[in-house]
Amino acid sequence: MILRHATVKAAAFLLAMSAPGFGELGERSRFRTPTDPTAADYAGKARSHLANGDFSRTIAACRAGLKTDSTSTELLHLLATAYAEEGRYAPAIEALEKVARLSPGSVLTYLNLGGIHTKLGQYEAAERNLSRASELAPSQPEIRRRLAEVYLGTDRYGKAAEQIEHALRMFPDDATLYYFLGRSLEGDRRDRAALDAFERASRLDIGFSEALYRTALLARKLEREELSKKAMNQYRHLGQIGAGSPEVVKQMNKLRASIMNAPEEPVHHFRLGGFFAHHGYLAEALNKFEKVTRLVPGDAGMLNKVGRVLAENGQSEAALEYYRRALTAHPEHVPTLIGIGGILSVGSQHGMALTHLRKAVSVAPEDPRGWYYLALGQLNAGRYMEARESLRKGEALNPSSALRERFRKLASSLPRED
Repeated sequence: MILRHATVKAAAFLLAMSAPGFGELGERSRFRTPTDPTAADYAGKARSHLANGDFSRTIAACRAGLKTDSTSTELLHLLATAYAEEGRYAPAIEALEKVARLSPGSVLTYLNLGGIHTKLGQYEAAERNLSRASELAPSQPEIRRRLAEVYLGTDRYGKAAEQIEHALRMFPDDATLYYFLGRSLEGDRRDRAALDAFERASRLDIGFSEALYRTALLARKLEREELSKKAMNQYRHLGQIGAGSPEVVKQMNKLRASIMNAPEEPVHHFRLGGFFAHHGYLAEALNKFEKVTRLVPGDAGMLNKVGRVLAENGQSEAALEYYRRALTAHPEHVPTLIGIGGILSVGSQHGMALTHLRKAVSVAPEDPRGWYYLALGQLNAGRYMEARESLRKGEALNPSSALRERFRKLASSLPRED
């Protein structure tokens, strides 16, 4: 995490914002009891782990849930997804084939089977499953995209272009689809149209290395030297991320591969945006975060997550914009109220900061964490008596041992009473 232009006390806000549990402040547990959980409870845990990119814990939750209900298609789907994300394709296929037996009308099952077989170069099996998915849902753009990948892999470029053009009618501003369209058209020797597609992909997604590279090469072939030079410069700029470390570039490419595998999933764009933010590539990060917000418009939780990532990486002004958008969508979203309060406190805008922090505790008065952040804001503002009162109210709510220790440390930083 990078902290910039913050006092020691104010920096505590940014540190607190990245602490475990911060993003869930004010939310209630989804699980009814800590004992005897149901398959649905395990599925909820698995979804949460999967959203956080914790595939091993996703797998563990799914396995435990399947002991409770071995026929849960939701758990089997989650299990297959986690296995596939780890590159463990054989157990992923096994789980999906079990779903197909249990629920032969599941479009998602055949779609995912087709995707895995495509990745393995098993095009006959991929096409068989994707054709079945297409029979069940002939207009679904994800199926069209995956069929196009099969056709690309088997040199049927015209058919691939037809599938992508159909998908673009549903998602007209998707960089991944334009990239695949470019590959299809290039394979069909339609170079000028291919260049237009690659260029469109790299304009929509300025951190798309492969699209930039293909734009540069094809533009040079067509004697578009200025465009070629511009695209190649941006491609080289991306190659210098992490001081050009091969491991960092490899991580970037892995995150990109997840997007290309499922461009309709906002979490993949969010993760790449966070990666860019961490490495100081702000323009590329904001480009990805805007894609996220287009995929889930008005989602206060996602807007808050974007704001928090930007704040953690020293981009306070950009973070404020996303926090404000989150509050427009949901004026009483507690994590966002605390996040924006923290940034305003860091910037010594104490009056506005405390307004947001007081609203947070009014919305969730029984959550001790809200009182902790309010006390921290009051400390930064020099309002020591109010900070002591907030700490007293928070401690009375029986916080966890870890939070109680944070209460103690914050109290010890207050000036002694006369």
